[in-house]
Amino acid sequence: MKNIKLAQASILLGALAVAANGYANEGNGIEYSGSGFMTLGVGKMLGGTRAYVADYNCPCFNTDYANAGIYDGRSRLQWRPDTKIGVQGSASLDNLSLTAQVVARGADTGSVGLEWLYGSYKMNDNITFQIGRKRLPMFYYSDVQDIGVALPWTHLPPQLYGWEAVNYNGVNVRYQDKFGDWSATINLLAGNETKKESGYDKYYYGRQNRTDVKWSNILGGDLLLSKDWFEGRLVYIQSDTQTKYVTPAWDQTIPGYDPSTVQTDFDPNPPYQQKIYGAALNADFENWLVRTEYIYINRPGQIFRDYASIIGIGYRYEKWQPMITHSKYWGAAVQGRDLTIPPKPDELEGHRSIALTLRYDLTTSSALKAQYDSQRDQSGPNWSPNYGNANLLTFSYDMVF
Repeated sequence: MKNIKLAQASILLGALAVAANGYANEGNGIEYSGSGFMTLGVGKMLGGTRAYVADYNCPCFNTDYANAGIYDGRSRLQWRPDTKIGVQGSASLDNLSLTAQVVARGADTGSVGLEWLYGSYKMNDNITFQIGRKRLPMFYYSDVQDIGVALPWTHLPPQLYGWEAVNYNGVNVRYQDKFGDWSATINLLAGNETKKESGYDKYYYGRQNRTDVKWSNILGGDLLLSKDWFEGRLVYIQSDTQTKYVTPAWDQTIPGYDPSTVQTDFDPNPPYQQKIYGAALNADFENWLVRTEYIYINRPGQIFRDYASIIGIGYRYEKWQPMITHSKYWGAAVQGRDLTIPPKPDELEGHRSIALTLRYDLTTSSALKAQYDSQRDQSGPNWSPNYGNANLLTFSYDMVF
């Protein structure tokens, strides 16, 4: 039934995308445009730590934390975690426009999700106001994270690109200008987000768990500077955070789902606050491709902080592009909730991954990719759930249409 549901959603989105792509014209003064994108992904676990962890038969590799795109220890080929199809379109009249994007994912059993739905008002060549549902700009690839052709990997490095919320509902203002040889874009935003049945929490509390997540009072912005072959990006976002266990959470000590964890309202009250700091330094110099990114999340009042980073180097040779990427995540414990005490990185979750990627551009709008990920667990001895090591081989066919 789930396969039929995904197939139906894919056919529907594909038909809408083709129709939208062919309907880029003007009628009654309104200009319409549209396009679609698709990734057909397949992967196979090649080894790792065999264990039954948080209701998963491992070894396990999570390629999409936000949507529970998890490869597990099954011996056969798996296609759901990285497969997706989407369509986006816009209608514009003078300085006003409306943009929408919907995506169906194999990881989400084929349900169609609304990723974007926002209106824009272009005040002048430099300033644009927007309101509605948008991607939360936590990362360099946030706006295109579902569009495989725009990515150098078969899937984004999960050590960095994996959090509870990826969208928000609110307002933002964008300013762009040139200063000599430099181009600059500044974006400021405010809003809220409630994520029903968080894919992120399914990884930690079991595949049958449903946890709702609320990010309120989101404030922040990002700055992008570019010149010739170089791009630099800074981001700061803060919010209040709460969670609610709608169904029981997995308890590794039982092991099983613990009914006492069910909550009737979001917790805690008042919510925790989080502050997110990010930076990226990227280069496309001649045939060389360099991607570096770092994120730090501080949660005053909680007992841990998050750190994640990636560094990737690739080389373009005609239609080929080999690339090697190192990514790392680690959580740092803060004893006694006193932020003045130095963190102890060995007490919480930690893992790193080496990814070897080979891309071949079929056309300017389609590509084939192969990738080998070797993930090593570096969590502390008392951390749970501890998924251990994993080796994953994935292939993808990406296209836009």
